[in-house]
Amino acid sequence: MTNRRFWVYFLLFLFNVIAYTDRVNISVAGKPIADELGLSPIALGYLFSSFLWAYVVMMLPGGRLIDRFGPHNVAAIGTTIWSIAQMLTGAAGSFLTMLLTRLGLGIGEAPYAPVTYRSVGLWGPITERGTAIATISAGSSLGAAIGAPFVAWIISISSWRWSFVVTGALGLVWVAIWRLLVSTPEKTSWIPEPERRRILKERDGGLEAPDHGGVGYLGLARAPAMWGLFISQGCMVYTVYLYLSWLPNYLQTQRHMTIMGSGIYTALPFLIASAVNIIANWLGDRAMSIEAVHAGKRRYLVAICLVMTASGMLIPYVESLTAMIVLVTFAVSFANVGPATNGALTNDLLRSPSDAGRALAFLVLGGNTFGLCAPIVTGYLVDITGSFNSAFIAAGALALIGAVAALTLSRGTLGEVAAPRLEQPRLVS
Repeated sequence: MTNRRFWVYFLLFLFNVIAYTDRVNISVAGKPIADELGLSPIALGYLFSSFLWAYVVMMLPGGRLIDRFGPHNVAAIGTTIWSIAQMLTGAAGSFLTMLLTRLGLGIGEAPYAPVTYRSVGLWGPITERGTAIATISAGSSLGAAIGAPFVAWIISISSWRWSFVVTGALGLVWVAIWRLLVSTPEKTSWIPEPERRRILKERDGGLEAPDHGGVGYLGLARAPAMWGLFISQGCMVYTVYLYLSWLPNYLQTQRHMTIMGSGIYTALPFLIASAVNIIANWLGDRAMSIEAVHAGKRRYLVAICLVMTASGMLIPYVESLTAMIVLVTFAVSFANVGPATNGALTNDLLRSPSDAGRALAFLVLGGNTFGLCAPIVTGYLVDITGSFNSAFIAAGALALIGAVAALTLSRGTLGEVAAPRLEQPRLVS
């Protein structure tokens, strides 16, 4: 039996790498951008957050497009849009024009995470679902890890403007390769027939999932499990965007590092997070039976991740650079493990295939509704207090709230329609 579907996973992994390289670009370039355009910490916080505004607005429509046109088509269209917007950021001459290009990035990237999760749902047997999503999603933390020093290097030899042009061009190259090679498992010609049959047979784990047309967003919103996923995802992604947006600036301003030094020390936690993400979710797959998967037991791993993410609230109480990096690494690693686990958990609980894109979009909407607040709230806290301490404590407390939500709400099923009641025969007198 071949494993050629792993090439699809690899392309999705690169998809994640490119997405997060494009996101971290503005974080590393933030200080020179602020110096050139005369931006305050509050203005810079809004700029860091701005792409998430469009990202959140387009999230639910993006999920509907995935259900209608398939993740393979939406991936190509979205990447083209965001790559062009990324390149145009390098030409921005004011806060307003840069804001507009960041909104374009958000529109293009909106379906990015649902595309990843739904693609694994279509291509992966259920027993490898958590590991596949984690491996692919590790590309996001690896993208930040590779992207931060890469962008810092481009800035050091040219300018911050060229960093956006170069990183944007990478996405267009990926689109060309993706369109050439990938469709659906049913239609991708280079997948051998025995492997195709295995994918189609095992991707639902033997669970009967009749397509009743779906329950739509309203039906999903009635399920407590959907809100547990929404809240827990948000509490983890808040931490991801705190560090993704502000860690280079924190290292440059409060730890007095150079741009290159901040790029390297930003890379380290995200690099380690890539490995932790894969290992933790692989262990989760190995520990659970198919019955446990269908019962939603993956929520316990989500809760553990949130408790570990809360370790970042200890950062204000350590002085040494080594201890600070260790705590950042713990927080970043488990804040990256959890969303991948939640993506697998959403697939585990889903009972209506027609709602897959919408359920995953709803999940990611939760993450990024919280996530878009992180850069702005942090900007205000830094401006008011003069340090990042309160920002780290707030993120840790939020993670603990998310752990409670995961344990108490993320249970039951999604998109399941109750069986019709049989009409009782009436007695005729």
